[in-house]
Amino acid sequence: MAKYKGSQCKGNCGGHRAGARYARRGGRTLTYSSSSFNNGMRIEQAVMKAKGKRTRMSINKKTSK
Repeated sequence: MAKYKGSQCKGNCGGHRAGARYARRGGRTLTYSSSSFNNGMRIEQAVMKAKGKRTRMSINKKTSK
């Protein structure tokens, strides 16, 4: 199986790469539908934090009506 910066991928690491790209561009909202995307975001957040950049992630909770 493939790995993305040490994290095991389910397939071709597309979710990890998309999440990392989203985080680099300022995205900070986790998703409920893709754990690979979230892992990619977390990995990129750690890289950015190590470089001294401020980061913040959150989860948008769905509300029921």
